[in-house]
Amino acid sequence: MLYAAGNFLLNLIHAAQFLLLNLFLQSHALDDPAIAALTSHRYVATFFLAIPAGLWLRKKHLKSPIVWSAALFPIASLLSLMAVQSHSMTLASWCFLLMGVTSLIINVANMPMVLRIVRPDHASEALSLMFASWAAASVCGGLLAWAMQKIHHLSWFGSTILLDEYATLMVLTTLGLAAPLCFIKLPNPPPSDQNHTHWLHLDKKDIPIMLRALIPCLIIATGAGLSIQFMNLFFSNVHGLSSADYSAYSSFSNVLMLCAGLLVPEVRRRFGWRGAIIGVQLTAVVLLLLMGFTEVWRDWSAAVPLAIGCFILRQPLMSMAGPAVSELTMNYVGERNRELISACSGAIWSGSWWLAARIFQALRSMDFPYWSVFLATGILYIFGTIYYLVIIKAVEKSPPRP
Repeated sequence: MLYAAGNFLLNLIHAAQFLLLNLFLQSHALDDPAIAALTSHRYVATFFLAIPAGLWLRKKHLKSPIVWSAALFPIASLLSLMAVQSHSMTLASWCFLLMGVTSLIINVANMPMVLRIVRPDHASEALSLMFASWAAASVCGGLLAWAMQKIHHLSWFGSTILLDEYATLMVLTTLGLAAPLCFIKLPNPPPSDQNHTHWLHLDKKDIPIMLRALIPCLIIATGAGLSIQFMNLFFSNVHGLSSADYSAYSSFSNVLMLCAGLLVPEVRRRFGWRGAIIGVQLTAVVLLLLMGFTEVWRDWSAAVPLAIGCFILRQPLMSMAGPAVSELTMNYVGERNRELISACSGAIWSGSWWLAARIFQALRSMDFPYWSVFLATGILYIFGTIYYLVIIKAVEKSPPRP
């Protein structure tokens, strides 16, 4: 519960950035290509440092790296907002790089730390709780963002305080500074693999296993990077949705995501890996494609309600597969490779989102419509989801690896 609470506070920052960061940058006269170029900086350091970080962390106590990274991440986030507000884009770029490094350490250590501090028979519930903390932070962050945008300004002793995207981002990011206080109270269990081989050592027989585990991650991450990080721009530019309305709909979607995440262990027990991963992700892809094509049907009176409805339902379904995918992957690669597979996944997501942001930048510069980007995302999602069948069959045929 302490670990989930700390992640909740950090996820408030991620939720605020997901909802409002692009709109905040847009309000400072940055167009779509410029926004994509700036935000892609946070993925560069992560891409290059993820695998070394995973190799280094896999035989270490994880508490200290988590505490320090949880302290530095909100500080870097606050500095990046101040830098953009003061039009210092060079400083903003460096802050985005620091955000990438600190969030990398947390992401690499996250799942292995959870599995170290809980009993093996509670793994599904613990992983679901971690994903639920993201949903809960998204709900709270979205509601606070919506409320502040609706209030718009406050009068304080004759002064007017504007509650815009900048103020909302600053408030939610400041709350994240309390996360290290939760993490510092955690136990610090040692790694299970206590052999004295060098931290750079990697068993050759583990390499093909990890490569197979990372293929669907690579495909899905690339697809997600093309559209998910720019969803608010789609609704703003295509359907004219305000940041307050977008925050409200996101909050409602995240309420459903919170409920769906807590149901994951029961869904997996009833429908197996195929139902918990393949079924829900393919349904989410259909909703994503419908949402994208509302750009073509924008003159239709039902286009906006259809886009909003698909947006609200798609996110809970896609996120619902997250805990099941994490547990499946951790079982497949074995306990000694958990930190490394987390690092590789982080590198793939960061590298893919950086590359996808650049592709998005190029496509929007050439005036490609949003629906074509969503279509590319949907196709990649389908291929990545179907590939998980390979891993599911392997896990079902063999016992968990050491």
